[in-house]
Amino acid sequence: MSTMGHVHGSWPALLLALLFGLAAVLLSACDVPTSLPTPAPGIPTDTPESQPAPTAIPASGPDATPSTPAVIPLTIWTTEAFSPTLAITSSQILAEQAAIFEKTHPDLKVEFVLKKSHGKGGMLDYLLTTDTVVPALLPDLAFVDVDELETAVQAGVAQPLDTLISSDLLTDLYPFARQAGTFDGQVYGLQFQADLDHLVYDTGKLAIPPRSWPGVLSNPGSYLFPAGGEAGLVNDDFLVQYLAVRPWPPEEDPNEPFLAEDSLAAALQYYKDGVSRGIFPGAILTYHTTDDSWNDYLLGKASLAHVSAHRYLTERSQVTNSAVAPIPAMNGAGSPIGRGWALTLVTPDPARQQLAVEFMTQLMSPQINAAWNKAAGYLPTRQAALANWDEEDSYTRFARQQLQMAQARPRVPNYTQVAAALQEAVVAVISGGTTPETAAAQAIEKVR
Repeated sequence: MSTMGHVHGSWPALLLALLFGLAAVLLSACDVPTSLPTPAPGIPTDTPESQPAPTAIPASGPDATPSTPAVIPLTIWTTEAFSPTLAITSSQILAEQAAIFEKTHPDLKVEFVLKKSHGKGGMLDYLLTTDTVVPALLPDLAFVDVDELETAVQAGVAQPLDTLISSDLLTDLYPFARQAGTFDGQVYGLQFQADLDHLVYDTGKLAIPPRSWPGVLSNPGSYLFPAGGEAGLVNDDFLVQYLAVRPWPPEEDPNEPFLAEDSLAAALQYYKDGVSRGIFPGAILTYHTTDDSWNDYLLGKASLAHVSAHRYLTERSQVTNSAVAPIPAMNGAGSPIGRGWALTLVTPDPARQQLAVEFMTQLMSPQINAAWNKAAGYLPTRQAALANWDEEDSYTRFARQQLQMAQARPRVPNYTQVAAALQEAVVAVISGGTTPETAAAQAIEKVR
C-alpha cells in the first residue's frame, strides 16, 4: 500500500517533467544562434508600410513596483535559405532587417530558429507536431512552402491576414502569389520568393525559339525537360502542357473533375509525337528536375531545355549564345507553375500578431523583397519589387512577363493521387507501351 500511495502521489510531477523534457527537445532542435552577422554595407534599409507596435500595459495595484521591462522575443521559424547567419548577401539582408526592427523596438529581440525544409522534422511537420503537443512553443512567424500552406491552414496553425495587412500590399502581389496564399477567400500567407520553369535555347542553333507545339515538333534540335517525375509525382512541366489544353478550373463548370480524358490524351500525344520524331530523347525519363535538363544543356546536348528561374539566375554567366523564352504550349506560350515560400503568421495573440505583422510587412517592402530575391537568385513576388531590378536587363523584362502569366499549383482535393496517376501515364506513353488515349483513360480510372 505504501508503494502504491507513493506512485499515485507523484505521477503529476512525473507528467510535468515529461512535458518540460519534450518542450526542451522541441526548442533545442536546430536553433539558430541569436547573434547575427554584421550586415554588409549598401543593403536597403527602408521599412515602408510598417505598423505601430503595441504599447506595453504597465503593472498596477498596491504591490506593483517599477522594474526593467523584460526583452520580448519575436520568434521566426525559418529554413537555411532564409537564415540570417550565413556569410552571403541574402542572409545579411535579413540580419540587417532584424537589427533595424530591434532598434525601433528596444524591448524586443528577433529570434530565428532553423528547421529542415521538408519531410520528417521539417517545417510543416514541426508546426503540426508542436501545435498538437505544446502549442505554447509555436513561433510568431514561419516561412512555409506554398505547396504545404494549405495543410497548415486546415490544421489551424496559420492565422488569417486580411485585416492585418494593407490592401495595397495584397493587390501588388502577382496574381499567382496572391492566389497561393488565399484559402476560402482569406489570405493566410505572403509569398516572399518565387521560382518557375522556362525555356532556354541556343541562339547559335536557333534564330527564333518555338512558340507552340507545331514549332517544337518541326524543330530539328533536341529538346530537354524533366519527365521522370519527382517522388513519383508528375513534373510541373507536364502540368503546364495539360493546363494549356484544359485551364483550371473550367469556366463553364468549376465542379467538373480535374482530369478530362480528351485534354489529357492531347497533352500525352504531344509527348509521344516529340519522342517519335527524335526531338524528345528517351533520357528525359531520367530527368527528375529541371536541374537535370539544364546540366545536359550546359554540356551541349540540346538546342533547347527547360530550366528553373533560380538556376538560370545563379548560373547565367556560364552560358554564351543562349536566350530565354516561355515554355511552348498547345497554341502559344504556356503559363508556368509558380513555386516558393511564404511568410505565415502563426501566433493567435493579438498583441504579438501586431508585432509579427509589422516585421512581415517590413520584409515584404518592395526594396527589401527586390534586394533579397536578387541576392538569392529568386524572383520577387511584388510588382513594385521587380520595378527595383535593372530595367536595362532583358531578363527583368522577361521575368515580368513570366510572373504575370504564372499560375498557382491547381488545388485538387486528391492532388497526390492525381499527380501519381499522371506520372504513370507519362512514363507509359514515352516508353512506347501505351497509346495516349489508353494512358489517359487509365489515369482517370485510377483517381475515381
